[in-house]
Amino acid sequence: MTRAKLPFFHVQSAEFVAAARRPQELPPPTKSEIAFVGRSNVGKSSLLNKLLNRRGLARTSSTPGCTRQINFFDVRSVAGLELTLVDLPGYGYASRSKSERDEWASLIEHYLLERSTLRAAAVLFDSRRGMLEEEADALELITQHGRVSRKVPEVVLVATKIDKVPAKDRPKLLGQRVDARKVVPFSVDDADAVDAVWRALLRAADLTQPPAAP
Repeated sequence: MTRAKLPFFHVQSAEFVAAARRPQELPPPTKSEIAFVGRSNVGKSSLLNKLLNRRGLARTSSTPGCTRQINFFDVRSVAGLELTLVDLPGYGYASRSKSERDEWASLIEHYLLERSTLRAAAVLFDSRRGMLEEEADALELITQHGRVSRKVPEVVLVATKIDKVPAKDRPKLLGQRVDARKVVPFSVDDADAVDAVWRALLRAADLTQPPAAP
């Protein structure tokens, strides 16, 4: 009997551990963190649920701007690597009031510039729209030197919903580079894509899984 292929990052445990609506509510920085940044309804929660191998752990919604806080998820691999995935509120939520949008933008900026344990960030964009000004602004913010003494986080560009793009148009999209960064394609129905995103994220965060036991 052929054994099923194990995922690159074989999740042993994953759990929601904290949420913050304002800077003073952020949990103490302990584990290495990877943040997820993207426009509302870009598929952030769907990607997180696939990476964490937990259906519904990160809340998904058809309503833009549903995530109104920073959510923290601790994850441990079977190999013993522990880290925290951080879901940031989506931008582009036009249905919310200006005061709400300004408050969330301030919270996101505070986290990205002052979080000492932030090792990498995934900037997500819809494959059908491509990289637009909002994604470029997010990329610029993340790669600024922060207000704390830490290495500038590496960025991984993730093209979500790649299955919605005609096959003939995918090579051009995936062949593009933004500031020398390659684009990693993702579809919720592709297990290999989940592995590819995990590999890119751990490489960007300079994290290595312990070797498997003999």
